[in-house]
Amino acid sequence: MPITPQDIPHLRQINLIEYLSSLGHQPVPGQHKPHHALYHSPLRKDRNPSFSVSFVNEAWIWYDFAQHEHGDIIDFAQTYFHLEFKEAVDHLLRSGNAPTPQKTAPAALPPQNETERALHARKLYHRAKANMTADRENELRAYFDMYRLPYYAHLGAVWLPLGELNLPYIAFPLPSPNVHFMQGLMCRALRDTPDDYRRRFRGNRSPWIMRRRDAPILITESIMDCLSSDVLFGPIFTLCALNGLPKPESVWPFLERLKPKIIYLALDNDLPSDDPKIKKGPELQRELVDLLSTKGIHTMEVQVHHQAGVKDLHRLWLQQPTRISGYHLSRSGIHHPAQSTS
Repeated sequence: MPITPQDIPHLRQINLIEYLSSLGHQPVPGQHKPHHALYHSPLRKDRNPSFSVSFVNEAWIWYDFAQHEHGDIIDFAQTYFHLEFKEAVDHLLRSGNAPTPQKTAPAALPPQNETERALHARKLYHRAKANMTADRENELRAYFDMYRLPYYAHLGAVWLPLGELNLPYIAFPLPSPNVHFMQGLMCRALRDTPDDYRRRFRGNRSPWIMRRRDAPILITESIMDCLSSDVLFGPIFTLCALNGLPKPESVWPFLERLKPKIIYLALDNDLPSDDPKIKKGPELQRELVDLLSTKGIHTMEVQVHHQAGVKDLHRLWLQQPTRISGYHLSRSGIHHPAQSTS
């Protein structure tokens, strides 16, 4: 049977819960919703239910948490029946009991404004804190160990399940755990997940800040780079991660409260983005230099990762796990004196 361009997206909308039922596989009791279900894996012997099925982004997908494998209905048929791709497509197209495509589930309305989004993030955060266990705390610590970074309990990171798949994430409160100022959560997947699920935001986008009184500020693009600076240079900076803020000037209201005298910039050593709306690496750093200089802030561009030929401070730490002195950091950087604000 010839395959048409419409066949693949059509097959990916076939209701996997119904399809598995046609093969004799039923969800775990109490773990079945119209667009999500949990199973003992049909692909192997599975004592503890670890096979998840969900309707996400207009398509049905499955995820085997124990084996870290995932895919759509075509991938499932290939594995289940030991077929090549075309054979699996033919099998699904010819299957007399193949269900009709699933229509999109009505989505819950997201919070509509900044206040609602911030409140939603705070509720998620406090619920996650209340549900923390020793095992979950150990998983957070193991995450930092895996990346060879320090773990600070006062950062307020929590173990948080998200989405239809209930994937576990480490969630960092933004800009800090202070309930009066918390705006959102920056979430990174704790386990191997599909690329589209590795990072999630809840609430409002905001920089992440770890304040050290009277210390100069170091700005990086990610929390991981910020924490890498602690092992590279020592805990000598107030740390600030941009977390993908769309406009450089949106970080200034947060910095202004810290009353900095000097700011170190260590953004990614990246190539420019193909998307003109996205500013990356050197371009973003140049805009921040201009912004901070006009605000009367002495600004220094950190160059040690550029000189080592790596993308960011975390990769520098992994490649060269040796301490860099503040003297070398300052001497090797590019200084931009503050412009007069009078």
